[in-house]
Amino acid sequence: KAWGNQCERCPQVGTVAFSQICPAGKGYFIQSITETVALSPILFPPNSPVVTEKPQEMSTEQQVSIGPRVPVVKPTPPPIVRILPGNDPLEIETDLPNTDECRESRNVCGGGECENSPNGHICHCFPGYRLNPQKNICEDDNECESEPCGHGRGRCINTEGTYKCHCRPGYKHLVLHGRLKCTDVNECLKQDICGVGGLCVNLPGTYKCECPSGFRIKANRYPACEDINECLNPDTCPKEQCENTPGSYECVPCLPGYEAHAGTCYDINECLKPNICPNGRCENLAGTYRCLCNDGFLHSADSKRCSDIDECADVRLCANGRCINTEGSFKCHCYPGYQRTQEGSHCEDINECERPSSCVRGRCINSMGSYHCECQKGYTLVGGRECQDIDECAADRNLCQPYGSCENRPGSYICSCNHGYVLSEDRHSCEAVQVLTDDKKECYLNLDDTVFCDSVLAINVTKQECCCSIGMGWGDHCEIHPCPVSHSTEFHFLCPHGQGFYSEQRIQYSLPAYHDIDECSLFAEEICKKGRCENTLRGYECYCQQGFYYDSNLLECIDVNECHDESLCVNGQCVNTEGGFYCICNWPWTPDSNKKKCVMATIADMNECNNPENCKNGLCVNTVGSYYCICSPPWTLAVDRNSCVTPEEQADVNECQDPSYCKNGRCENTPGSFHCFCDPPLTFSAALKQCVYDDRTAAHKDVCFVQVDEGLICSRPIEVVVTYSECCCHYGRGWGPECNTCPPRNSEMFSRLCEMHLETESDGDQDFQAAFSNYNPGDSSEEDSDECSCANGRCVRSYLGTMCECNTGFRLDHSRARCIDIDECAEPAPRVNPCKNARCVNTNGSFRCLCKHGFTATRRPNVCMRRRAQ
Repeated sequence: KAWGNQCERCPQVGTVAFSQICPAGKGYFIQSITETVALSPILFPPNSPVVTEKPQEMSTEQQVSIGPRVPVVKPTPPPIVRILPGNDPLEIETDLPNTDECRESRNVCGGGECENSPNGHICHCFPGYRLNPQKNICEDDNECESEPCGHGRGRCINTEGTYKCHCRPGYKHLVLHGRLKCTDVNECLKQDICGVGGLCVNLPGTYKCECPSGFRIKANRYPACEDINECLNPDTCPKEQCENTPGSYECVPCLPGYEAHAGTCYDINECLKPNICPNGRCENLAGTYRCLCNDGFLHSADSKRCSDIDECADVRLCANGRCINTEGSFKCHCYPGYQRTQEGSHCEDINECERPSSCVRGRCINSMGSYHCECQKGYTLVGGRECQDIDECAADRNLCQPYGSCENRPGSYICSCNHGYVLSEDRHSCEAVQVLTDDKKECYLNLDDTVFCDSVLAINVTKQECCCSIGMGWGDHCEIHPCPVSHSTEFHFLCPHGQGFYSEQRIQYSLPAYHDIDECSLFAEEICKKGRCENTLRGYECYCQQGFYYDSNLLECIDVNECHDESLCVNGQCVNTEGGFYCICNWPWTPDSNKKKCVMATIADMNECNNPENCKNGLCVNTVGSYYCICSPPWTLAVDRNSCVTPEEQADVNECQDPSYCKNGRCENTPGSFHCFCDPPLTFSAALKQCVYDDRTAAHKDVCFVQVDEGLICSRPIEVVVTYSECCCHYGRGWGPECNTCPPRNSEMFSRLCEMHLETESDGDQDFQAAFSNYNPGDSSEEDSDECSCANGRCVRSYLGTMCECNTGFRLDHSRARCIDIDECAEPAPRVNPCKNARCVNTNGSFRCLCKHGFTATRRPNVCMRRRAQ
């Protein structure tokens, strides 16, 4: 098939290339042998022919020339050279040695077995092969020429040394006497091939079915008998139910409640009949129907009728009235003083006291079927329905005489006393003022029996000086006599001129003399610690140094923790100090010269103190990006915090009128400032100017931690952000990035914070309100107020009251009560200028970009590109 290291393919038999290589044919090769024979030249005439015989199987013709030393070429097998008779009886025969051709070429016979012989080789062909016409090689025998698969039964495909059959449908392979053929398949051997009742008849390559009566041949590829459904003909059973059977059918009468149509029984819809279910609704059922009765009606035993129910047979109906049966219902006629209930089944008492006109200015008392009116003292009943005021002053002209005049009041009267006289305890007479001012004892700030001995404001003061100013008790050696309650009769007797004044026994110009109490000279060391006390009319003022605020509960100046203000020390950490603070900045930010801000080293500050209009009458201190004023006594910082004024020039601003001040506490205005009284567990935050739990607002949501490890390190955060109270009451133990710990579970603070949370496991404003149900901030309740000044934002309610949630482009100021604009153009941030190739101009809540000269706006916001040349 191939030869050589390169596997060069041999040419095919019969081609020119094959003949050039193998001129003797397949199975032969040429072997040239040269021998020299000396013959006398006289033996042959000049014209004597020389005939060369070759064997029958030789395909190569050789010629031998006679002459001096003529070379003879003898092929294999060796030829016999003879001289024709008549010329010379001399015959020369040359025998060459024999060659084993079968060994030299293993495939010399192709598809057969080679046998060597003296005259060459003999080929014995394998089955499926035969000798070629030259009888020197076995070639494939084309069996398909004799149609071995069977005529018309299959297609024969000849292959090397054999063949294969592709049988047609209905035929299968069969090997008979060692030969492959296609034989018919008897389909009738398959069970039920023709269906129920069908007779199968086998045919060459197929079959057919013969069907009995009532059956027919299916019109498909594989014939079979199928039942004829006679019920498809509507005329088969016109007035009965048609039921098909194998090879036949049956007509069956319809059940009651059904009627036949075209061989099929259909349900009769009795509900289509008129007046089928009076006082009810008809519901059709298979073969029948039923009545669904209206309210007040009951269906019969067969559910075919509805009859009225006599509700009045139930004696429990129409209490305090009379029951009247109606078609399908009933109604109650109520007795006087009663009315039908909302569902109308009973009569209930009419509460006449709900009508304001039933008992005007009196106390209405309802009773079953009626009511009566009781008047308070000072009123009389008129017409049984109205309480009318009694004018005591007109009835008795001597009331309040001789030291006052009578003034009628609804339900009573009061005495308006002359100067120098005060109301009696029952407020119905006037008494002369008698003030004892001789005794001097100790004045106490607190009546708590655990600490009052340590709360001595001053010694050697009169009861007027103590109780008419800020004292709560007066006495000796811890034996305290409580001061009278403000606005009580005893208080008016002791302090006839009101809070902050004391009287003298002597009379000037026919009027009692009274003077302002100087609290600073009496109690300066106790009421204004670490501050400067100044007496005022009816009170005093305590002025604290900058960085301190006055605590009206402790009566001293307390350091302001400026670090509660989150706007301070941005890009760093705030560290509070006594009277101030300083910043520790994160890299690459650095503290300014006063360590009050974290700034970039490249920021150039403007010195506002160069402006003479700033800090008039005081000392101006410049800071990075701002400044502040320091005033020396008697100068005080003005309301605008930009100048120093005298106390007389300082126009007081009532901070308590601002709802953002002293939320959740009791606010008292003072000249130039205010006091905020907080009920435990709330504390006052100077930065927020309100009573809070901590320095964060309750509406703020942050991360909540399930675990707080040693060293106050929070871990295991939950997946959602929640408020401080939600975190502590429901989920975790710590809150916020600073790891603010929650109160202990068994503490009072935890109980107040989480009272509603633990009871209802719910969220909302009600939870926070319930947690501080005992907290009463005074007459002005933030919870009941709809006031909320939150421009550029929206109000959010929490247990701290209302606060602001700012719109986009705004942020809370340091008071957390206002939304101020964010200057995007000057905002320090790691990003670049928000305007590309443009100048940034800040607007309220946003900004805009003005393209530079030579640039024009693009579709991309805040981006300008160079204008193309025209």
